[in-house]
Amino acid sequence: MSVPFGKHWKIDGLIAGPITRRGGVNGSYSILFERANGATIEKIEAIHWEKPKIQELPGNRGLPGLPEGYGFELGNIEYHHGTGHFEVTVSTAKQYLGDVTGYQARIEELEGQAEALSGQVSEARTKEAELASAYEEGVESNG
Repeated sequence: MSVPFGKHWKIDGLIAGPITRRGGVNGSYSILFERANGATIEKIEAIHWEKPKIQELPGNRGLPGLPEGYGFELGNIEYHHGTGHFEVTVSTAKQYLGDVTGYQARIEELEGQAEALSGQVSEARTKEAELASAYEEGVESNG
């Protein structure tokens, strides 16, 4: 007997039901895939878990899913014959920050500005020392 869990997510093209956090384990998730929605153990194993393409489906109704920007490590796949679904456990592996070239360019720009300011500070200290020396020399010579 199949119990429908709903179509909440599409992970690398495979329809998934609800996704829940597993107990008190940080970064561990449980995903339900139904045979009625085309899930097989081979298709689940074929998901690019290192960086899956995850799409929220209209039937999700705002329920939580997997955290964005992460890759995952496939833990276990259990098949529940009575309900006709697979329960898949995954854990977070790597975080992907996406395209950071704009941030990198800004960092380089700010580092250049900091270097220029450092040079100006050094130059100002040199001038300050020269002024102090000239003042002292002037005071000594004019008494």
